[in-house]
Amino acid sequence: MLPAYAFNTVSYEYRSFSHILTTEDELCYLAYGVEVYRHDIYGYQKVDCIHGLTTRYDKIIHLLDLLNRTQVAPCHFRDVVEDFLS
Repeated sequence: MLPAYAFNTVSYEYRSFSHILTTEDELCYLAYGVEVYRHDIYGYQKVDCIHGLTTRYDKIIHLLDLLNRTQVAPCHFRDVVEDFLS
């Protein structure tokens, strides 16, 4: 039998994704975004995502490490990303 706290366990997983963005001048570039998934006893579901955060791979990896390590709640996700990028 699982302990009672096991049924209330919620964790978040932050993942990066890449996509091509096009400027008004028809220039294309590779950009990275972040999406957040909620894991609980019912499985996992995508909660939120932000497109086009940066073109730098090292920066998105650093951000993902921060978000996953500290388990930022989705309600604070956009604020943390904004602070990180400023």
